[in-house]
Amino acid sequence: MMDRVLSWSFALALAGFLFFMSFQKVFGFDPNPVFGLIEARSGISIFEPGVRYLVAVLELVAAVLVVWPRMRIRGAQLGLLVALGAVAFHLSPWLGWQVPKLAPLSEALGRGLTAAQIDALNLGTDHGAMFLLAATIAALAAASIFVERSQAQAKSSGTATPPPRASFA
Repeated sequence: MMDRVLSWSFALALAGFLFFMSFQKVFGFDPNPVFGLIEARSGISIFEPGVRYLVAVLELVAAVLVVWPRMRIRGAQLGLLVALGAVAFHLSPWLGWQVPKLAPLSEALGRGLTAAQIDALNLGTDHGAMFLLAATIAALAAASIFVERSQAQAKSSGTATPPPRASFA
């Protein structure tokens, strides 16, 4: 019983985070400050909006799969992959673990400023909040995978406790 509660708790929390992040990528700031900054610093123009929409779709698919019990491991694996990608970009020089505040950054990107001009503005940062969110999503996905695999191993080895039967005595 506790395994099911733990499984659903991780799944719903992970699905909530993934759905929220997907929603932000589609309906949030335009241009998206994170992907716009990666594009500005890397010089690779596919990040905004192409990769942004791809990541949003992957997060949405992962959120749906996580709440479907038979596909929960696959959804958690996809969510972990996306979150580790986010962590990797936060650790790269293209994004950094402290992202400038989103509203002023989106406005600067919308005005067509270069990465050097944006850096010269000395915008305040989020103090690593987005990096910690990506790490939290990765940890939730890893925990969900662990719980689901341990449940599957318990079922296959026969150590799973059968559901209690009602007694009419």
